[in-house]
Amino acid sequence: MKASFEKEALLLAITRSLGCVAEKMTSVIEGIYINTVGDDRCQICAYDIEKGIKIEISATVAEPGSLVINGAKLASIVKFMPGEVTLETGENNIITVSSGRSKFQLHYLPGSDFPKIPEFSPERHFSLPQKLLRKIINQTSFAISGDETRPALTGLYIEINPDKIKAVACDSFRLAIREVNTKTDIYSKTGEEELYFIIPGKTLSELSRLLEDKDDPIKFSLTRKHIIFSLKMKYGTEEKETVMFSRLVDANYIEYERFIPKESKTFVKVDRDALEDALERASLVTEDRVQGQVKSVVKFNFADQMLHISAISINGKFFDEIPVEKTGGDLEIGFACKYLIEILRGTDQPTLRLALTSSLMSMVIEGESEEGDTKFLYLALPMKMRDN
Repeated sequence: MKASFEKEALLLAITRSLGCVAEKMTSVIEGIYINTVGDDRCQICAYDIEKGIKIEISATVAEPGSLVINGAKLASIVKFMPGEVTLETGENNIITVSSGRSKFQLHYLPGSDFPKIPEFSPERHFSLPQKLLRKIINQTSFAISGDETRPALTGLYIEINPDKIKAVACDSFRLAIREVNTKTDIYSKTGEEELYFIIPGKTLSELSRLLEDKDDPIKFSLTRKHIIFSLKMKYGTEEKETVMFSRLVDANYIEYERFIPKESKTFVKVDRDALEDALERASLVTEDRVQGQVKSVVKFNFADQMLHISAISINGKFFDEIPVEKTGGDLEIGFACKYLIEILRGTDQPTLRLALTSSLMSMVIEGESEEGDTKFLYLALPMKMRDN
């Protein structure tokens, strides 16, 4: 194989592929697959059995061929090359990477050693603006669980219909729900008007790295076990299609709606920024990591038209007050400060509505855009408080 590439295009293709390279370096799938396609294109792939990516970029192909190479090493080399990069395979599985007078030689494996990438025949499709999807992921993915013993919670649950998308994440300590009214261009060969599936959290982490803050669409295609994402991306001076695919989480999602308290007794309106700032200050006490000590709880005391926030740990004490609009009885409740801060960072309205039932039941945090096209609801599980 011998092919030349625009430096920026090759570097972007390699770096965008690295998130789908196997983490444990145990086999050929630890590398990226490079394969010539005709005399003017090259395909770059990575595949870790659970998820994969395929990118085609322009190239000047002198000799066709394919190979598997360590992507991280190749990216490091290409990054510091002065200009156009040429890849040329030689004897003894040695590839020469050259640019101008600079040359590197690396070991590679034959392309035939790379595992076969699945072929898909999806029957269901829909699309969303990249900007919207990126926002939804940022506002919910923090609540995805890392507990592999509960597979359903390790992904983001999605409900899609022609006019709306709903995303749900839960890690047993928090529940995040985002609902957005938007045209999805949903299509199903079997006539389905609603789709339900769970995207693994690790897949979302890599997908969010590809998404840009623009309204260009990303297309979703679904099979029974896989999801395929297709989007246009810039590689050097050209725009090319990037295809990422992943297994879906094969599990039924929890009945999350039954965890939402239905008979709250205390209702509060609070300024979002003021509450987040107070919690950031409280975290200076609650989030101190001292060996052998358990992190302390941040305490909320809703009394009259004021929220009193306090925390105490072996490193110090904290107290603050925020004016609120409250209806219903006074209430004292405790939370893990870090979890609350992550929830507040996922909200995007200046005023939040809080609903509380007791010190032992989850607090509801919700809001709605002025246009009414976006709704969100978060649950924060309380923590047991100790007397200060």
